[in-house]
Amino acid sequence: MVEQAQPSASGKRATIFAVTSGKGGVGKTSLSVNLACEFSRRGHRTIIVDTDLGLANAHILAGIKPARTLSDYIDGKAELADIIETGPCKVKFITGGSGVKEMANLDDNGRARICLAVEELAPFCDVILLDTGAGVSKGVTDFVSIADHTILVTTSNFAAIADAYGIVKVIVQDGFRKPIHCVANRVRSPEEAEQVFLKLKGCTERFLQFELNWLGLMPEDSSVEGAVLKRAPFSEVFPNSVATRYLGKLVSALERYVGDGKPAQPAAPPQPAQPAAKA
Repeated sequence: MVEQAQPSASGKRATIFAVTSGKGGVGKTSLSVNLACEFSRRGHRTIIVDTDLGLANAHILAGIKPARTLSDYIDGKAELADIIETGPCKVKFITGGSGVKEMANLDDNGRARICLAVEELAPFCDVILLDTGAGVSKGVTDFVSIADHTILVTTSNFAAIADAYGIVKVIVQDGFRKPIHCVANRVRSPEEAEQVFLKLKGCTERFLQFELNWLGLMPEDSSVEGAVLKRAPFSEVFPNSVATRYLGKLVSALERYVGDGKPAQPAAPPQPAQPAAKA
C-alpha cells in the first residue's frame, strides 16, 4: 500500500491519534476500530495500527484474518507494505500479532522500528489510529509519545478511573504536553459521564498541573457486544444504534485536527469543555 498510494500533493502528513487506557476491558479496541471506520466513511484515508503488541485483537473485531503482522516486519520476513490489510470501510489494518511472546517483550529498538514505520505511513494517509495496550509500560508510552493527540478511554469503574489517571501521570511526568482527550465509555447517562470526567480533570489539574480535554461519551449499548459476536464494527452492522450516533459525535469533534499537516506542538492543551447535560 505504501508503494502504491500517493503522498499528499501538499506535503501534509496524517494526524496520528493514540487510543489508550490505564485499564484493560474498557472498550478501547472496539472504539479504535469504529473510529477508524467512521473516519474512512467520511473520506479520510485511514490506517489503524494495533500496537497492543503480543495481544493484538483489533483485526478480530474487524473480521480480518491477517496473513502477516508486525511480527513478520520486525523479524525481516515482510516489508511494511506486505503487512497492510484492507478491512471494513476500506480502512487499512496493521496488526501486532496475537499470542506472540517475542512481540509482547519487544525491546526498545523493536518499538523504535514500529514508530519509524508509523512515520513512514504518515504522508500516504490522513488519519493514523494507534490502538495501544493498556497500562503504563514502555510498550504503551512509546507509542503515545509519537501521537499528535491521545484519546484516553475509561469507564465509570473506580479502578478504571484510577488507572486512567495513572497513565496520564506517567506520560506527563515524562514531559508529554500534547492534547489528551477523554472519552467516558459504557456510561448510562450524560451525568455519569460528567462525573467521570470531572474526577479525572480534578486530579490531573491538582496533582499534575495538566488539563484534560473533554471529547465525549459512549453510552452502554447492547449493539456493541452484538457486533463483537459478529466480529464486525458496530457502526457497520448496527448503523442506526445509539452507539453509532455517539461515535459520529466523537469523530466530528476530532475532525478539526485532521489535515493540520504537521505534528501538534508541545504546548498547553485546549481548555476542556464541560460535558453537555443532555445529548
